[in-house]
Amino acid sequence: MARRIPRLESIEAFIEAARSPNFRMAAERCAISPAAFSRRIQAFTAFVGCELFERTAQGMRLTEAGRACQAALEPTYVELRRSALEIGLLAKPAQVTISLSHSLAVGWLIPRLDRLRARHPQIDVVIRTERTAAVIRAGDADLGVCANDVDVSGLVAEHFLDMHIFPVAAPAIGAAFRAGAGLERLRLLAVVQHPDVWDWWSREVGRPMPGLRAAQTFDVLQAMYEAAVAGHGVAAASHVTVQPHLVSGRLVELGLPAARFPGCYNLAATARRLQSPPVRAVWAWMRDDAAADPAPSPELRSAA
Repeated sequence: MARRIPRLESIEAFIEAARSPNFRMAAERCAISPAAFSRRIQAFTAFVGCELFERTAQGMRLTEAGRACQAALEPTYVELRRSALEIGLLAKPAQVTISLSHSLAVGWLIPRLDRLRARHPQIDVVIRTERTAAVIRAGDADLGVCANDVDVSGLVAEHFLDMHIFPVAAPAIGAAFRAGAGLERLRLLAVVQHPDVWDWWSREVGRPMPGLRAAQTFDVLQAMYEAAVAGHGVAAASHVTVQPHLVSGRLVELGLPAARFPGCYNLAATARRLQSPPVRAVWAWMRDDAAADPAPSPELRSAA
């Protein structure tokens, strides 16, 4: 009698366990209880006939046999998931609601919507400009982008974007800077959440300037950028949100280094919503599109 292959759900559990830092998160990705997830891992281990994970002080880790299984199965699993998502999307148009801050919506997501439509023309995106995870938990958003100070407990969360900070200004102020006007002589702008960003930035890039402070703060990044466009000063820009202003030429870089900010952004959703093929498709697209954008170099940046 031919030996039966393991059920696909057991293979899925193994792949998710191999990808995740712990079994609890892997179970959330599969939208099942930890006990049910453990049974699937046990079934797959029994089929293989050897231990696939070993317990360490840091948690569960793949054995050599486990790494071999992952290398053999993961490419096929990824392709199968992609094909299944595309089949599901062909059935009917879908709507996916994304929650994220106003600045991220304007500076990151909206400029990329054409790329999303090209990849998934059947999906219509609705944008909700909410900074917290409350709308995700309430079911009013399918997925969201949350800063790392937002509580995402109980949600499936995955690192999405780092933040890199560097100075930008209107072209006229950029020209004055290149002509010799130092930052300490220029009016500096920041957001209210990080009023000391200029002192932090100067130390991070190895150019400490004691007393470097923002002359004006804003509660929204895009408001700070527009103030900089109007010539009111030099903005401490995040590379995640400032690109449309740089591409249009309304703001220019000053040729100074970028510093990685301690914060970051996470993708977040409920495990149940991630079972929806359109939601999983948008999640995968956002993750892939973010990974395709290289982070700014910490070295001197070319001034426009």
